[in-house]
Amino acid sequence: MAEKTRSLVRRELRSPRAAAIAGIAYSLLMIAVMILATPPRSVRPEDITGEWLETRSTAASLVVTLVPFAGIAFLWFTGVIRDRLRDREDRFFATIFLGSGIVHVVLLYLWGAVFGAFVTTRALTGTEVGEEFVYGFGFALMNEIVGNYLLRIGGVYMTAIGTLWTRTGLVPRWLVIVTYVLALGFLVAAPSVREARFIFPVWVLVVSMRILVLNYRHTHDEEGTLGLSSGG
Repeated sequence: MAEKTRSLVRRELRSPRAAAIAGIAYSLLMIAVMILATPPRSVRPEDITGEWLETRSTAASLVVTLVPFAGIAFLWFTGVIRDRLRDREDRFFATIFLGSGIVHVVLLYLWGAVFGAFVTTRALTGTEVGEEFVYGFGFALMNEIVGNYLLRIGGVYMTAIGTLWTRTGLVPRWLVIVTYVLALGFLVAAPSVREARFIFPVWVLVVSMRILVLNYRHTHDEEGTLGLSSGG
């Protein structure tokens, strides 16, 4: 009987640990991607030419490679978080949470596809005619995807999970408040704040680290309890 209980507890604890690992992987990958893909503040749109991109070809290749794995990790994080809610989830907000997570990944892949496409445009066309327009348009489109769509759907994602957390009491109140504040900021002012693209991955990292710490504590508490039970 004790062995069966131990097995059930370990299976129960495996879920939050998977969410934490997936969330940390997504956060680190996205922070790296945004650093590699975002031009410095000193670079103006008209300065983005074929020659400028050639100097960043290694970074561009790395971005295109990392983006798919970031999307997979985020889907894993979303799925495990939703699994933890189990029968306590509200179907309306759970649907919004899952749907916005999927849309977030689709937009992330679209952003990565645009980036991968325009960094190779010069090599494919073999000409420099109109390259300022092509590259300027490419970066403008990427910024539009990130600012107006990717971060705003991130705000919807955070609002939905914040509401689910409020109803289930799975996380402390301070984390729910921070989640709502950041979500409102994304919905209202994401395009005007350049650094906002780093905030969402950092939020996922904070949530993941908290899950990992709580899971570690819970594991030791449960194993200690089971040890005492089996010893008795």
